[in-house]
Amino acid sequence: MSYPLLKTAARAAAFVGLLLLSPGLAPAQNADSSDINQLLNEIKTHAVLAEDDAQTLDAYTRSNTSTESHADRLRQVKVHTNDLIEDFNRMKELRPFGSPWQQEAIDRIQPLLQQMSSHLRATLNYYKENRHLVQMPPYRSYIKSNRQYITRATRLISDFVAYGQARADMDALGKSLPLPTPATEIP
Repeated sequence: MSYPLLKTAARAAAFVGLLLLSPGLAPAQNADSSDINQLLNEIKTHAVLAEDDAQTLDAYTRSNTSTESHADRLRQVKVHTNDLIEDFNRMKELRPFGSPWQQEAIDRIQPLLQQMSSHLRATLNYYKENRHLVQMPPYRSYIKSNRQYITRATRLISDFVAYGQARADMDALGKSLPLPTPATEIP
C-alpha cells in the first residue's frame, strides 16, 4: 500500500472511530433511575436493621439469654430480611430502566440475598427443632454464619448507595462548573 493511500485509510479509520465515540451515535444508556436509588436506600435501611438484630442475636449465643429472647430476635431478623427482599424484588423489576451501574448493583446484590435468605431459613428451621439448645455449638454456628451473610449484604448495599450518591454529587458539581463540552475540545 502506498503512503498516501495508507494516510487516507488511517484518516477514514479515525473518522469512523470519532463517529462511534460521539454521543449522538453511541448506544443509548439509561440515566440513573431515582426509583432504583430510592429503593436502594430503603434496602440499605432494612439491611442495617437486620444486621443489628443479627449482631444482637450473635451476642445472645454467648450469654444466658432466654430462648424467648432468641425467638423474638430471630423474628426481627426475619421481618427485616423479608422487607429487604420485598423492596429488592421491586427494584429488580425496574432493572431495565436503571443506569449500567444500577443494573450491575442489582445483579451483584441478588445472589448474596439469595444465600442470605437460604441460610436464614436453615437457621429458623434449626431453631424450631432445637429451641432449647441455643447455647450449643451448632446453633451458635448457624447464628454466626447468618450474621456474616447479613453483614456482607449490608456492606455491598451500602457501598452501592455511597457510589450512587458520589455519582449524583459529581453530576451536580459538573453542572455547576463551566466546563467545555466534548465537541469544543476537538481541534
